[in-house]
Amino acid sequence: MSWFQPRTPLFWVYCLAVIAGPLLFLLQAAGQVWFAGPPALAALPITALTLLLIGRILFALDPFRARRHLVAPMAMGAIWGATVWTGLAMWANDNMTRVITNLFGDRFAINWQAAITAPLDEEYIKAIGIVVVALLFRSRLTRPMHGLLLGASVGLGAQIAEDCLYSTQTALSSPQEPVVDVLLVAVLRLVTAFTSHWAMSALAGVGVVVLLVRTDRSRIWRLSVFALFYLLAVTMHFLFDAPRPPGPALLSTYLPILVDLAIFALAYAWVLAVERRWFRGLIATPAARTVGSEAGLAPLLTYHRRRQARAILRRATGFTRRQSRDYERGLLRRVTDLSVAPLGQTVSRPGFDSGPGPAPGPMGPTFAR
Repeated sequence: MSWFQPRTPLFWVYCLAVIAGPLLFLLQAAGQVWFAGPPALAALPITALTLLLIGRILFALDPFRARRHLVAPMAMGAIWGATVWTGLAMWANDNMTRVITNLFGDRFAINWQAAITAPLDEEYIKAIGIVVVALLFRSRLTRPMHGLLLGASVGLGAQIAEDCLYSTQTALSSPQEPVVDVLLVAVLRLVTAFTSHWAMSALAGVGVVVLLVRTDRSRIWRLSVFALFYLLAVTMHFLFDAPRPPGPALLSTYLPILVDLAIFALAYAWVLAVERRWFRGLIATPAARTVGSEAGLAPLLTYHRRRQARAILRRATGFTRRQSRDYERGLLRRVTDLSVAPLGQTVSRPGFDSGPGPAPGPMGPTFAR
């Protein structure tokens, strides 16, 4: 399925949204961006590092490389987060802050407006993007891991855009040493990036995909799973922005982050368990015998068993580390491609350099046990 779907009205809704988002942002913050000037650009290397680091973490959370078939939806999700979210979130936050101030006063708003407005409007805007992209690529999204990757992409796009916005705001508010302050804020954003927008939206994405694709389960079950994961995302965002409790500075600063990590880890454990159950079922199918035996493919289930298998493979064949890793990825690709190949069609085996030793058999000496 192509990313370009001109016959689908929802595709044009998406296109209009990603155009309107930046325009809405510029209407609100064009002067801010202009007057921030070159000092705001000092954070770009750190922001780029944040993008690469979180991207690497996201790839590590995808043990069976489901992302290979989700390039278009993940890219479109990231674009939504970087464009639509940026314009709408700024507008929504400003208006909700005014409401909170009018209702509860300035003191309450100063302490709690971020913890109230951001989890409500920012998560909602990102969730809309997840739903839009998920509907456009519904046939590709079949597992909770797909929702995690899509949601994380939307969140990562929003996170990088927000980092850039923080840089401009810091440059404007620090006339004496703007570059130093911009760099300090960028480093702080990097340190707290591990439980930021990408992680929150990843959980919302799981809920959205389960709601849309698990038609084999009851509507109540799907709605319950969606509500649970969406509320977990909102809770993570609330803890991230809530006023810090009194106490030791390090504890009060990082305790909410640790709680968010625990929430994400528990949710991800379920996603990973479902993903491994899917892969275990895949290698048990008759079609997988075109790749190897079930026992021979079982080491692909976990990173630990893969490392052990690669070590044995290197000793038996003289493969380099890179060759053994390429061989492993080739097996993984052939197995996972079975889930998208037409019925009865086998997946051709990619070529590998044999290395300075005898080439392994169809499964190699370690992946055959």
